[in-house]
Amino acid sequence: MKNSIKTFICAFALVTSAAFTASAADKETKKSTGFGTGIYTTKAGKINVLVDKANAEAKTTLLLKNDKGDVVYREVIDKNLQKFGRTLNVNDLEAGNYEINVISNGEKQSKSFKLTEQTTERVLNIH
Repeated sequence: MKNSIKTFICAFALVTSAAFTASAADKETKKSTGFGTGIYTTKAGKINVLVDKANAEAKTTLLLKNDKGDVVYREVIDKNLQKFGRTLNVNDLEAGNYEINVISNGEKQSKSFKLTEQTTERVLNIH
């Protein structure tokens, strides 16, 4: 019984130290970047952009550009917001390639996406 308790304590200590090391590494990674983003689509065909800034004193710019580099959407987020989210409705955009840029404190993160027209086929049934 004493051996199994010692084994359990050693295993727990190893797992705890590994988790602490991984956690410390994650914190170092987060410190090295000024913000994190989450950009994903919804079932309704919209795009959610979530931003978590390390520095609440920096303004953040959200840009949506077409494949020609034209800005089709621009928003400047107040510097006092550390976390924020936006939903972009892309229903009125033409088919093509686009890029979302999130810029804060001299850093930029980008995601690209492509809009295509859904084609439908004609069906002929003879009864």
